[in-house]
Amino acid sequence: MPKVSPEHLEARREEILAGARRAFADHGYEGATVARLEETTGLSRGAIFHYFPGKKALFVALAAEVNERYVELMRTRGLADAIHVLAAESREWLAVLIETEVRLHHDEDFVRRLQEATEHLREPMLSWFEEQQRLGALRSDVEATDLARFASIVVNGVALRIAGGDETNVDTVVRLLEDALRP
Repeated sequence: MPKVSPEHLEARREEILAGARRAFADHGYEGATVARLEETTGLSRGAIFHYFPGKKALFVALAAEVNERYVELMRTRGLADAIHVLAAESREWLAVLIETEVRLHHDEDFVRRLQEATEHLREPMLSWFEEQQRLGALRSDVEATDLARFASIVVNGVALRIAGGDETNVDTVVRLLEDALRP
């Protein structure tokens, strides 16, 4: 059997994730059957499940990717820029964010798997909010954990509105969020 380079393996994994993102966006988690995943990725189930042990693992990978992107943007560019970047994401990307929130309320196994996949993000995100409080950039009369939750609520709301096609003035949302978090 010929050896495949790590670059090829990563490119194939990303190709599967991109196709799965479209399938989950178009059909939701339940409607994204294996046949639809095969259709949108252009790959066989054997190829897909060589990289991911099942549909749920594939969706967890997408949900973890969304979380990692948000935390990285927030830590490197700040909360306002993170919201602007996320608001400009594709419909597919936003749909995965929304579908993730739905799964969090209906699937305990998904919750456990996502927590395991994103546990490494909790400390960096919380430390960013704590550091902003120490610098005087964010209010200190509220726990950093609650500030992070509030910001997440706003991000999810923006994603929901935009993915639903509602006109959303992201600048106004950001201004309101900053006003709420300001000391």
